[in-house]
Amino acid sequence: GSVNLPLEQLETKLELVGELSNGDLPVYCLCRRGIFSAVATRIIQNAIEDGSAKRVHSVYNIAGGLSSWVKTVDSEFPQY
Repeated sequence: GSVNLPLEQLETKLELVGELSNGDLPVYCLCRRGIFSAVATRIIQNAIEDGSAKRVHSVYNIAGGLSSWVKTVDSEFPQY
């Protein structure tokens, strides 16, 4: 599944991210153009490294975001 977490709330929701990852599922960050998701990926990666993102297995950025997804994977995907 997926959860929409606004970037400005991410640092206060790291426990939720850990619950969703459950120690074995990777976290994928995605936004419209890949800019905010890159920031989110950095926040989560830093939290993994400093131990504040307990139970987060790993984190990945979907480079280019939904705009890139439409161009390279699914041209029928609705854009906003």
